[in-house]
Amino acid sequence: MEEKSLSAQVYEKIKGGIISLKYPPGSVLKERELSESLGVSRTPVREAIQRLSQEFWLVPGEGKRMQVRPVTIADVHEIIQIRNLVEYAALDELLQNGEPRVIAGQLDSILNEMKAAAEVYTLTTLDLKFHYLVVESMKNERLLRFWSTVQDEVLRMGLLMLKRKDRWHEVISEHERLVEMLWNKDAEKTRLAMKEHLERSYAALIRDPEECLKD
Repeated sequence: MEEKSLSAQVYEKIKGGIISLKYPPGSVLKERELSESLGVSRTPVREAIQRLSQEFWLVPGEGKRMQVRPVTIADVHEIIQIRNLVEYAALDELLQNGEPRVIAGQLDSILNEMKAAAEVYTLTTLDLKFHYLVVESMKNERLLRFWSTVQDEVLRMGLLMLKRKDRWHEVISEHERLVEMLWNKDAEKTRLAMKEHLERSYAALIRDPEECLKD
């Protein structure tokens, strides 16, 4: 296996561990421990850490050790601003010029998978799939490429948010409401349902930062 290809694989594994909270926010990543756990030499690990640092997934910690970037309240506010701008615009476009019932039917299928989910990671990735479909319905390739750049951060925040046990069933209920209002082609109530869902999700992070934003 080429070293470059191996480095890419190591990068994906470490990044996946950061997003999935295997490596929680604030945790220190050590080259030796990573190379041993991944069964590779230190070189691809070092290259992966450098790349993750450039992408701001890792930041210098105490004693110059690299640690997983914490999720701050400022991060939460920035992501909610992005989601408000993009997802409201997508809903408006869908209701005015698209096929809301077609999309509602597709979203309902994802919702059924969410209801059957047995663990948090599956539920959260399906949640992202649900919202990606809403944005995709705009058929704006540039916007969709931009949206894809924030999905990993949204996923990590979603997993942190669902550390609050009460959010699991609330998330399902909020998505049910979205599908119902979209099927009814009720623009005002669909927008309100999205607003309430996003606000409640991020309020769950901000309300108890000690629980959700720190391991």
